[in-house]
Amino acid sequence: MVNIRISTILILAGVALLFRLTPYLLYIIGLPIDPASSTVYPWNISPILPLCIFGAACYQSRSLVYVIPLAIYFIGDLGIWLITGHAEWAFYPTQPIVYLAVIGVTFWGLLLRNKRSLWRIAGTGLGGAISFFVISNLGSWYVWYPHTWEGLIECYTLAIPFFRHTLLSMVVFLPILFSKVTLKQVTRPRLQTS
Repeated sequence: MVNIRISTILILAGVALLFRLTPYLLYIIGLPIDPASSTVYPWNISPILPLCIFGAACYQSRSLVYVIPLAIYFIGDLGIWLITGHAEWAFYPTQPIVYLAVIGVTFWGLLLRNKRSLWRIAGTGLGGAISFFVISNLGSWYVWYPHTWEGLIECYTLAIPFFRHTLLSMVVFLPILFSKVTLKQVTRPRLQTS
């Protein structure tokens, strides 16, 4: 049986919020932020999506599996509004699709609920990253690009750097989340037979 160190999860949720808010904090101190460029801030490097997978694999409460990552995103969106004063940055046209993509990543973590190994964790991280990339960019294509094959290809091509950062997040944060730092093993006492 595995217990989660709640303090570690709270710290990681705080770190996830900090990652979500950092580009907007940079903006208010005068640094240029441009989502089309990763030169100032590496967009999509965040523990939020790995937390989706981890939570689905480990939280006992099925409702927390979805509530925690969506709450982090929503609190982050409110923070963006408070920091910048731009409601349109916090509540954007593709927001429901991004939230749907977050739920999609969470489904991947359910595959780890009964059995975890290094390869299964890596596979769910890859699957979660791909599903987030496909779903969120399909929404971006629908809202921001021409509804043509050329528009679809352009949308996904321009999103490749963000996908790279999402993969990097999985590589960095999933091992931390599934490590002994976050999890503590609780062994059941054995019955003595003589």
